[in-house]
Amino acid sequence: MPVKHQIADALRAQILMGQLAPGAPLPTIEELSSQWRCAPLVAREALDVLKSEGRVSGGRGKRATVRVPPKRIKLSTGWVQEQKDLVLQPRSVRSHRGAIELTAGVPIDATISTHKYDAVSATEDLALEFGIKAGTEIQQRTYEMVDRETGHRLAFSVSYIPLALIESNPALLDERNEPWPGGHQHQLYTVGIEIDHVTRTLIAVQPTPGDRQKWGIEQGVSMLQIRSRSVDIDGRVVELSDALYPADRTEVEFTENLRRWPDSHQAYDSAADD
Repeated sequence: MPVKHQIADALRAQILMGQLAPGAPLPTIEELSSQWRCAPLVAREALDVLKSEGRVSGGRGKRATVRVPPKRIKLSTGWVQEQKDLVLQPRSVRSHRGAIELTAGVPIDATISTHKYDAVSATEDLALEFGIKAGTEIQQRTYEMVDRETGHRLAFSVSYIPLALIESNPALLDERNEPWPGGHQHQLYTVGIEIDHVTRTLIAVQPTPGDRQKWGIEQGVSMLQIRSRSVDIDGRVVELSDALYPADRTEVEFTENLRRWPDSHQAYDSAADD
């Protein structure tokens, strides 16, 4: 095995076993070169391996340290139900519980939120998702939340809603009404739409250098692109959202409920398979 990988393996093991804690400095290039009797370039390449894995921060002029884990974002079926329950709460309650609090535990007041509404024509992809004709007017909403303390992104998404579904309430067409107490489910509630379930698809994408800077993510960390489809009680897709999340801090929980066997099911026979 090349020496750079031997060094990387040894340091990785120390990180995983807790011998090198988050934020702790790693040995310098000089120290590694001396310990492993290798050229400084080889030691630097070993640290680059760990940096590409998202385990190490710094390097290249700055002392390398064990990366401090970022705040986790948890996406599960539970928080969507909590959002739905929130719809029927008083405005005073709804205004202090948003998606970012439910998923990342970050108070709304600790974020800077920006939002932009645009009326656009449905592409073939979106038309297929909504079951409408391509070119139908839909509302495109772009959302970004930034941590006030670090300046890094906490959330970014683009959502789409057919205008015909919400135009009966003019307040839903004005971006100045954001952030809306209770979120999207309450907005849809005001035009008589109740969400029955949400389906999600997930793929991995590589961030651009600009994305890395905005999110504060290290080299080697990919992004998760999650498409969420909100389906109402009539079986219609009423809202579609494409959201980006750093893969190193996002936990996606999937629960699949299975049907019970009937009480009269056949008992298992170990002697014969009938």
